[in-house]
Amino acid sequence: MISGFKNTSTINDKFLPIMKARLFALTLVLLMIAGPLAAQNDKLGDDPDQCLMNYSLYREFYKQDNYKDALPWWKKTIETCPKYSVNLWINGEIMYKTRIEGEADAAKQAILIDSLMWIYDQRAIHFKDHPTYPEGYVLGQKAISILKYRKEDYQTAYEILKKSIELMGPRSSAAVILTYMQTSRQLFLDGMIDAEQVLNDYEITMEVAEANLKLTPDDEGFTMAVDGIESYFSTSGAANCDALISLYGPKFSALKDDIEWLNKITKQIRRAGCTDSNLFADASEALYALDPSAEAAYNLAAIFLRREDWSKASEYLENAIELGKESPELADMYYQLAMLNFQHFKEYQKARSLALNAIETRPNWGKPYLLIGQIYIAVRDQISSDDFERKTVFWAAVDKFIKARSVDPDVSDEAKTLIDTYSGYFPTNEECFFRTMKDGDQYRVGGWINESTTVRSRKL
Repeated sequence: MISGFKNTSTINDKFLPIMKARLFALTLVLLMIAGPLAAQNDKLGDDPDQCLMNYSLYREFYKQDNYKDALPWWKKTIETCPKYSVNLWINGEIMYKTRIEGEADAAKQAILIDSLMWIYDQRAIHFKDHPTYPEGYVLGQKAISILKYRKEDYQTAYEILKKSIELMGPRSSAAVILTYMQTSRQLFLDGMIDAEQVLNDYEITMEVAEANLKLTPDDEGFTMAVDGIESYFSTSGAANCDALISLYGPKFSALKDDIEWLNKITKQIRRAGCTDSNLFADASEALYALDPSAEAAYNLAAIFLRREDWSKASEYLENAIELGKESPELADMYYQLAMLNFQHFKEYQKARSLALNAIETRPNWGKPYLLIGQIYIAVRDQISSDDFERKTVFWAAVDKFIKARSVDPDVSDEAKTLIDTYSGYFPTNEECFFRTMKDGDQYRVGGWINESTTVRSRKL
């Protein structure tokens, strides 16, 4: 139940003149509509007049951030008509959090925290099926508050978060799934749950994050949540190869015809970086035989890349791309196939085309731009027999390195090294002058590169 505030209905004298004028008009209106509302709506409780009066008093003080005087009337409102508005409970949460954070006495603070938990529970009861903030949402907020104010109760918070995610599914918030993975990691480190549960928690949270990022790829909250979830999982101790193989290896013979199980373990093993294990190879081949999906083809490509069977790796990457047009890993597939064509097959135009596909799929990824720049450098002798024209290829290549740095901070150091290195191969000032060119002029690099660039001379 609610506690922690003096139970008084006395209005502070300094607000009385203001309140009289406002409340007189407001009360008349509210009382006139109370009868019709009560007839069609039980939100006003058994005493609609009292409900509306209490509500108007609490709201006036609340809008002034005067929580001390708002709370007695807020309490009366939730006693009279707890279903009147979800904002009642949202405002109550805000007021009690403010009091908790301003209370220095530990015993009094503990009572206020109890009241806050009661608010969450009552809100979940009265607004269980709210279209925007249903029970699952409220449970998530409650668990986060438990971890904030009662860190020692993280096991309780974990169970509440689990129920929240079960109820909300892909509608779960980024904060909830990230906090859930954080508590899962801690429980495993403390020996309270096993590795399989951590793996399940990881999969559940990643599925929610990936579903949301598929709809809104630039969502900063879920992007940060993915990074955090990956970090908590990788540092939990449940994600190492030995743990995964010990957990899943003995089950393989009995479950090798179970598509759902094979999908689950191959994804986990690959994310943990254990693609060199026999279990990963066996599971991937079994999965592809049962269900030739993009995921299975991508797993097999990883196996043949590791074994340096470039033809087989290329074959499975092409299959993965064809089957995985909606896959969140499509850009990675394009990039890896581009690298194969560049490094091992010397199919430079195809490699560029694939790198451009990767960029189209994930525009803010710098690695494909770095690859295209390196492709240009590799083919400069094919572009022209003229020494000057071969040097102009470095302009186009450095353009790509600059672009990579501008779109993706993660590759900025590598891009800078490439820019510094290959800017040293630009045509000299004298060579440009001989061709009647000056810095800043537009120039089109020939051959199949066929790109417009800017003249930049190398000063000797």
